[in-house]
Amino acid sequence: MEESRSEISAVDESEEVTYTSVRFSQTPPPRPKAPQEKRAPRLWSAVLKGLAIGFGTLSISLAIALIWKMSDCHPHCPQEWVAYRGSCYSFSTEKKDWNSSQESCRAQGAHLLVINDALEMDLFKHIQEEHFWIGLRNSTSSGWIWEDGSVLSDTRVHSNSPVQNCAVLKKDQFHASSCAVLFQWICEKTLR
Repeated sequence: MEESRSEISAVDESEEVTYTSVRFSQTPPPRPKAPQEKRAPRLWSAVLKGLAIGFGTLSISLAIALIWKMSDCHPHCPQEWVAYRGSCYSFSTEKKDWNSSQESCRAQGAHLLVINDALEMDLFKHIQEEHFWIGLRNSTSSGWIWEDGSVLSDTRVHSNSPVQNCAVLKKDQFHASSCAVLFQWICEKTLR
C-alpha cells in the first residue's frame, strides 16, 4: 500500500507553528466479488448449448424420417421415372405410332398412361408443346375406352375426323389422332 504525506500547518495565537502529519491511503479497500456474477453467464451458456444440441438432433431425426418415408412411398420406380401417388411415369423422348408406343410400354412392364382422376390429370396439365400418346382409344360401339377397359366419362376428346381413333394428351386436353402418326408417349406402372 502506498502512502503519501501531507503536511498541514496550524497557527495558534502565540504564533507558534505546529506541524502534524496525516497519512491517506490511495487504494480503496477491495470489494468482495459476487459469486453469482460468474455463474450466471456460464449457466445461460450451458442452457443455450443444450437447446441447440436438442434442436439439432430433432431436425436430423425429422429429416431422416422424411427421407425414409419418401423412399417407402415409391420403392419400385425405375431410374428416371417420375413417382406420383402409387404410380411411376416415364416420358419418352423418341416418337412412335400408337401401337409401337403401347408395345414399348409393355416391354417395360407398364402400359400407356391411364388417367383415373382429376388429381392425376393435374400432374400432366403443364405439358405445353408436345403431344403424348396415352392409353385411350375410340371403340365404335362403346366410345372412348382406356387400356384398362374403363370408359372415358365426362371428358371430351377433340376430334376432326372419324378416322382419328387414338388419343394424345396436350396440356390438360385429349385430342384424337390417327393411330399411325408419330408422337412421344407416356408409360405408367401402377405400384398398388
